[in-house]
Amino acid sequence: MNLSLLARHSTLFSVLCGSFAVSTSLSIGLGQLKNLSDISWLDVLGEGSVGLLSIVWVFFLLISRPPGKVTSALVIGLCCFLFSASLDFYDEFLTYQDAATGLSMFESIPAAIGMFIMSYALYQWHQEQLVLNQQLHSREHDLRQHDQIDFITKLYGADYMRGQINNKLIAPPHSDFSIVMLDIDNFDQFNRKFGHAEGDRLLRQISELIIMNLRSSDLACRYAGDRFVLLLPNTGQKLALELAEQVRQAIFHLAYKPYQHPQAIYHNLTFAIDSVRPGDTTDNIIDRVNRSLDASKQLLYPSEVAL
Repeated sequence: MNLSLLARHSTLFSVLCGSFAVSTSLSIGLGQLKNLSDISWLDVLGEGSVGLLSIVWVFFLLISRPPGKVTSALVIGLCCFLFSASLDFYDEFLTYQDAATGLSMFESIPAAIGMFIMSYALYQWHQEQLVLNQQLHSREHDLRQHDQIDFITKLYGADYMRGQINNKLIAPPHSDFSIVMLDIDNFDQFNRKFGHAEGDRLLRQISELIIMNLRSSDLACRYAGDRFVLLLPNTGQKLALELAEQVRQAIFHLAYKPYQHPQAIYHNLTFAIDSVRPGDTTDNIIDRVNRSLDASKQLLYPSEVAL
């Protein structure tokens, strides 16, 4: 579970805590405890579950989405709903004086307001997803299968990559098909210095840059660790070299800024290129380009252990 986004939502987290604190203070300050015999434990279970799930939903929103108006509206709407759900929950344990009868209004009004805000936020989220789907379609054309996407980088994994290479090998050969394997230099040192959470964030940013520098017909996959594979249909080795160098230059100029670190960190890539040959199998071509990349890494960084 990636909690790196949580630190960017301190204001929304305060809103969540505040809504719960206000509902608790109002209920305890204006109410008196019921006798145990008067408590409906089935209602306690039902209404307590609603409040607890509201908190869980807010938590997953905060660790899943960056700051923005959609995230804020969703969280605020849920906090309004949580406020009402908390009052309903405390009602099962407390009775209120006649002077506090107005408290009953707060059990329904915030929930209605919250549902309205969330409805607006969900519509905006829908519009956001339409744009993202268009971007994903332009990136990966008709190859996208969501169940084979790497959790960290959002690229395809090694199994999907192998399937695509195998499909190319069994199809009648019509044109060149090149494979580029990329490796981030000194990534292990970066992980040790800044931690795995920063390493994952770096991998995500590099993945985005890789995608931005590919054509719509190309496919980027995460092979293993900090190693990526690009599948380039209708591409000879000369053009594949140009594309790989463009990706390398884009990564080289990425001024990555680790959390709470004053200076940008720059990275380089080592890559190897190969093309499908007659009689190739999927394992053959992957092994060939993998060994070629290991040899290049060994020349540049003899102290690094090859994968």
